Amino acid sequence: MQDFTFYQITDLHLYAGEQIGSYGKYYDLKASVDQKCMKESVEIVKAAFQEMIADKDTKVIIISGDLTFDGETASHDLLLDLLRVLKDAGKRVFVTTATHDYIMMAQGYTEYGSFKLPQYTRDELETLYYDYGWNEAVSIHEPSHSYAVKMAPGLRFLLLNDDGDGHFCGYDASQLDWIRAQAAAAQADGERVIAVTHHPVLPPAKFYPVYEHSAMLGGYETTAPFLADLGIEYVFTGHTHMQSIEYIDTAKGNRLYHINTGSITGHPAPYRKVTITEDGVDVQTKHLQDFDWDRGGLSVDAYMKKHFTDMLYDIFWSMENDIDRLKLLGHAFDLQPKTIDTFKPALRLLGKVVNTLTFKGLARLLFVSDKVEDCVSARKVRDFMIELVIQVYSGVKIYTPDTPEYRSFMPIIERIGKYLHIKDHDGNEVALTDLFSDLLYDQGDFDNTNAFLPYTTNK
Repeated sequence: MQDFTFYQITDLHLYAGEQIGSYGKYYDLKASVDQKCMKESVEIVKAAFQEMIADKDTKVIIISGDLTFDGETASHDLLLDLLRVLKDAGKRVFVTTATHDYIMMAQGYTEYGSFKLPQYTRDELETLYYDYGWNEAVSIHEPSHSYAVKMAPGLRFLLLNDDGDGHFCGYDASQLDWIRAQAAAAQADGERVIAVTHHPVLPPAKFYPVYEHSAMLGGYETTAPFLADLGIEYVFTGHTHMQSIEYIDTAKGNRLYHINTGSITGHPAPYRKVTITEDGVDVQTKHLQDFDWDRGGLSVDAYMKKHFTDMLYDIFWSMENDIDRLKLLGHAFDLQPKTIDTFKPALRLLGKVVNTLTFKGLARLLFVSDKVEDCVSARKVRDFMIELVIQVYSGVKIYTPDTPEYRSFMPIIERIGKYLHIKDHDGNEVALTDLFSDLLYDQGDFDNTNAFLPYTTNK
């Protein structure tokens, strides 16, 4: 098999603010309470597409859902114009859709409030984007608008829509049967199967399914091994805005690699360049280098990181001082208002602690101050927590057990864990130390940004 290369870019969340006519105080507020760069999204997407156009050798671009901010027809129409630029440059473009493309409440913003915008229906989206994937399909599962493409000799891609209804985003029995049939057809033709879907099939971080289980692919606990046992070894996803590469091995000895890619319009503005070789799949992360915007002299990375960290500081302030604002901010992390209400007393206490205390101060309250090393004792807990969030989104987690940060912070978490009991979706208790150690350093076998993922089966 010849090497085959493609780009994966996801979670564009493109917002056509100029075409919509958004402006003013409420537009500024909406843009400030989101991890993504809402106002800048059009220029970011344009620039990312131009970077991929400049790569003359890579012809395939896959966009895995959340194409628009909240499903505005103006945003879809503008994105179609940008996709035509890709096609005119000789690119083959394949898209899937997701809940932000049709089910959210599309809004415009003014100095005085927000106003509702028209949206396309889910069925209209397949017609709208037909020339960007469905036109090359060898099979279409019409109820879900999923489709299969013979992408290159020996390679079949399944573009799996998991849009759902806003409550359950996953695959029903009919779609699972279709996936099974496609895997069997690929096996008969001697093809490897690569899957693309929007919601994560494996947790990108241990805390993710604990605090918001519904943000995972519905039924992922059984769907992931189901895919692996069909011979599907690789699935590319988005939604979480996090950079992660994980895998599972099933009871039958089959492996599924899960490549989760962050949002191009959120820090660190990543997209993937993927090469399928004779021996495995090589995944490399690219980061946007430039886009047309007044960034105040900052690089793309610094500008988008500042946008993200400013919002994170706002979150910690709101935890202590304004729970209603926290509910607004929590939307950026799939943190639902009901979850915030459930943990309101704990969140207020946590906000007060992290906003005011240093490592040493918190450790002293917990009677573990002797565990905190001098070089980190004056560090604010809030600043360190923000750094951990940045780490998990970028996929680069550096505080291994041999660092003073780890040695000083984990005794604090161990002591808190004696009093704070967290349970997962099924009611099983989860160790706080497990959740935080996963934030501090990468415990996986593969780097989250760049990795070669070898085949475990022969074709």
